[in-house]
Amino acid sequence: MMFATLPLCAWLFWIIPKEKMPDINQSEVLVKIDWNQNIHLQENYDRCLDLSKMLSGISEENSTLTGQQQFLLNREKEQTSSESEFYVRTKTAREIPDLKDRVTEYMSKTYPGAIVSFEPVGTIFEKIFSTGEADLVVEYYTVNKAREINSDIIRGLERNIEQITGETPVGNSFLHQLNLRIDREKLLLYKITYDLIARTLRTAFKENRFATLRSQQQYLPIILGDDEKTVQEIIDETLIEISENDDKSRNKLALSTFVSVSRSEDLKTIVAGKAGEYIPFYYYETDSPDKIIETVTQDNIGDTDWEVDFSGTFFSNKKMINEMIVILFISVLLMFFILSSQFENFKQPLIILFEIPIDITFALALLLVTGHSLNLMSAIGLVVTSGIIINDSILKVDVMNQLRREGYSLMAAIHEAGRRRLKAIIMTSLTSIVCMVPLLFTSDLGSQLEKPLAVATIGGMIMGTPVSLFVVPMVYWWIYRKKELKSKEEKI
Repeated sequence: MMFATLPLCAWLFWIIPKEKMPDINQSEVLVKIDWNQNIHLQENYDRCLDLSKMLSGISEENSTLTGQQQFLLNREKEQTSSESEFYVRTKTAREIPDLKDRVTEYMSKTYPGAIVSFEPVGTIFEKIFSTGEADLVVEYYTVNKAREINSDIIRGLERNIEQITGETPVGNSFLHQLNLRIDREKLLLYKITYDLIARTLRTAFKENRFATLRSQQQYLPIILGDDEKTVQEIIDETLIEISENDDKSRNKLALSTFVSVSRSEDLKTIVAGKAGEYIPFYYYETDSPDKIIETVTQDNIGDTDWEVDFSGTFFSNKKMINEMIVILFISVLLMFFILSSQFENFKQPLIILFEIPIDITFALALLLVTGHSLNLMSAIGLVVTSGIIINDSILKVDVMNQLRREGYSLMAAIHEAGRRRLKAIIMTSLTSIVCMVPLLFTSDLGSQLEKPLAVATIGGMIMGTPVSLFVVPMVYWWIYRKKELKSKEEKI
């Protein structure tokens, strides 16, 4: 039985979902929207009102943080005037997936260029463990660092990765901007200084701040400016003095003589890692990160323009699981050496330690059936349960050894040890199970966090108790039965 559970334990470990921390079922979510357009604050506000009306039918409460925020102690990325953040709360956590689908559908139909992402509300748990990170991030690095990457190239990458993977990633937001280029040759021709052009532009765009009025806690900036005009009107109508005639009259030229305007589109934020800048594509709540990695890697073979790398919680979770396996292996090895020195025997520690796969197998099966994953909390439950059950088995084997040294026969020692340790084992198991049961019927943040721990502990104790009571004594008898027969024959 012990050897048969090893492949079953490995199979359950392979198929069970793995993540860093357990999922917290919240009835609230943050919807972050980047309209991906140069819109003014009023337009942003109007769009948010329309979305809020749509959400009012499926949510109990929603509020919006619109436009640029200027918080001194803000730890997150600052929000611009073309971005919004919605807080939405529903009646139950089951309505959140439907809400996400409706928001995504509404935005794709009404504002197809907008970028929408969903994040958990900033609870203490989320702030500590950062559960809102992307499952997988596909990072494209350009091979030629001198190559200019424009918006068309980035959108082409996004269309290609969506086509080959069959899943739509969260892409990159762009900033539409006007580039002003100053012709330095004409500055030299007309003997105009660069500073003069710069001051004129700052004044025209109301950026020439030369003083501040202070009154108690209020600050009022004084800016030198003109009437509201478009950029092209400012360039065409603003005049620059270039020379003075003998009659004191002045020769002037339009600012457009020295300054040209061009439109461009560039990334709103630049992302970089150890290998330099890259173009990221984010996958949240994807069911097949392995398939995406394989597909993108195969598609990139032979591409001389781009190099691909991957990051995200998928890799951090895998790293954590690998570290847990190493720690568990070292712990079992240390226990084997300690028990071997205690019992002065190499067989008896194996009797005890082979109970661990049986307990873990049943606990993993119960986690899988109840819809939980293998995470940090459930792993703690597995370790705690194994420690409790192993302690019961150690004491039982030790009692059997003592009784045999006192002259009891093998079967008599097993029966007497079982009788002496029965109450202690049952009381330990019941105490461990009963104290975990309340966590299964509550839904607060702490209980949701500890539910996987409770399920793993209960599953391990339910299986571990009969194993300690019946299987361990049976294996003990099977190992020493021949030795008992030989000793009886020698006496005869």
